[in-house]
Amino acid sequence: MRGLVLEGGGTKGSYQIGAYKALNEMGMDFQGITGSSIGALNGAYIVQGDIKIMEEIWLEYDYKHFINVDFETYEKLKDIDTNMKQMNQIFSLIKKSFKENDGIDITPLREMLEKTLDEEKIRNRGIDFGMVTMYIDKKLNPQSLFLEDIEKGRLVDYLIASASLPIFKMNIMDNKLYVDGMFVDNLPIGMLEKKGYKDIVAIRIQDNLQGTMSIRKHNDLNLTVVYPSEYLGGSMNKDRDHIQKNINLGYLDTMKTFGKYDGVRFYFRNTENITEDLCFEKIRRISKKDIEFLCKVLNIRRNPDLRTLMEVIVPKIGEVLNLPKSFSYKDLYLSLYENILEKNNKNRIKVYDVNSVIKDAYNNLYFDYKNYKKNNIRLAIPQRNDYKKSAVVECLINNFK
Repeated sequence: MRGLVLEGGGTKGSYQIGAYKALNEMGMDFQGITGSSIGALNGAYIVQGDIKIMEEIWLEYDYKHFINVDFETYEKLKDIDTNMKQMNQIFSLIKKSFKENDGIDITPLREMLEKTLDEEKIRNRGIDFGMVTMYIDKKLNPQSLFLEDIEKGRLVDYLIASASLPIFKMNIMDNKLYVDGMFVDNLPIGMLEKKGYKDIVAIRIQDNLQGTMSIRKHNDLNLTVVYPSEYLGGSMNKDRDHIQKNINLGYLDTMKTFGKYDGVRFYFRNTENITEDLCFEKIRRISKKDIEFLCKVLNIRRNPDLRTLMEVIVPKIGEVLNLPKSFSYKDLYLSLYENILEKNNKNRIKVYDVNSVIKDAYNNLYFDYKNYKKNNIRLAIPQRNDYKKSAVVECLINNFK
């Protein structure tokens, strides 16, 4: 059995739409789905089997379909980041809600869910669907609930409970105050594990210790985690362009996670022939003249030989290119061409044919090696760093022709 886990995080959840589209395109079926907060809401539409409705809601329904506020208030709210890093702020909001119940009205969200979700259809799909929430009744009472634990006709009530952020009006159900699922388990992998799931895909949308600890706790599973490759913005941002960007990012990050695309910061297709061995050989065969040049640029005082290249220069190039410490030769190779794309202000959230990118890079080399030192002296320090990177990138690409 394969399970899907969807993390909570407000409108960052648009990222999960793109991620699920990629999973669906790769033919992945899920017999169990759990989520917290927006992850639970997205999960309900996935279980229902209505991806088109889900995408339409994210792209075509503006903030007025979710919260009852004026535009000025929305503009102030949209960049707020409701995650566990802001615990003091969150608890002060809960305390204020207890006293005044003056939070944001989410009646529009309830009305939209009641209109677009079919509880009977969801229950009849035969998928293990679960969510998390918590009610406060003199003490904290975490709730991890599957469909069979929820009374028929009350699915929307519990979805609202799971997504009851502390900035919303108090959600009272059965004389109990319910709060957002992030206070229980914002990445409910354990719910599926308890049902016997060993093969799980988790879609993250937050960058916090809570989710990281949950992943470490379940390292005995066949767990694949999709991480956003950049910050997804505020938890209340429903601007269409922002949502579309996050959907596209979710799709591309997921495809890269499962090996359909390649790259470090960008996304490349047709990289089958660019192997680790090929990249190693290309780097190993850099000319002695250019090893001398790289030593000069990188301020390395060693003999310009193969050992210096592999043991000193290559790690230093990784630092210059901002590669992770455990980078591969293929990462370094592709990063060179990504640097050219960045320099030309190319859109990162797009798929590129690697062969076309390499060809364009070869045809547009213009670096003046002979005058590097003279030109470098004339530049301010920040410009020198960029100039150094350009020197390294174009020196290597010139060797790889």
